[in-house]
Amino acid sequence: MARPRTEVIFSSDVRNMDDWARRTHIPLTTADALGATYARAHRWLQALRLTLVREYKWSDAPTPDHRLLFSLETSSIWRSSAGLPAGPQLILQLPVHASSFFSPERRVQWQIVFHSDTFESVRKICPPVNDILNLIQCLLTGLVTISFEERLPEGTYRTIRGLPPVEWITQNEKDLLKIFGPDHYRALARASRDTQSSFKLEVVPH
Repeated sequence: MARPRTEVIFSSDVRNMDDWARRTHIPLTTADALGATYARAHRWLQALRLTLVREYKWSDAPTPDHRLLFSLETSSIWRSSAGLPAGPQLILQLPVHASSFFSPERRVQWQIVFHSDTFESVRKICPPVNDILNLIQCLLTGLVTISFEERLPEGTYRTIRGLPPVEWITQNEKDLLKIFGPDHYRALARASRDTQSSFKLEVVPH
């Protein structure tokens, strides 16, 4: 039997986000409203960037792309027997505008970011990276999900998490209230507390 597999999945398919909106009972708003909410999160995202630079050995990566809120890089967390990095440089980029996530010509760029070891592995040992993932799940639910896949005799079971754990929501209440306001915050907390809302199960028969 194959070992269970966990992966981070980036999908800019609006139909997928609409499915999560129905599941969480948090309706999708207009593109302008989503953009404004994302803009209010800039301060928190920049604070997380600064923490990564100061405390976790990430560096600002020079880029001519003015569409990026920030671009960071660091060496691989994996090491060879000689103690040298055993993988490519890790990158972490986020756009200035939320609309960039939905641009067809930039889809591959965001897949590279979110499907990389940064979010697959580093987030498990680096709280600021995990915070970035959780915040994006709140801002644009369904854009980035975590899939736990297990192959069983009757088929492949895929459990997909679309929202952060409720513990993270409550621990960060003050910052989330500044971004979302009380009504949306309560909706996020309620949905994250309900496994039917924050998770979905897909079964693919063999």
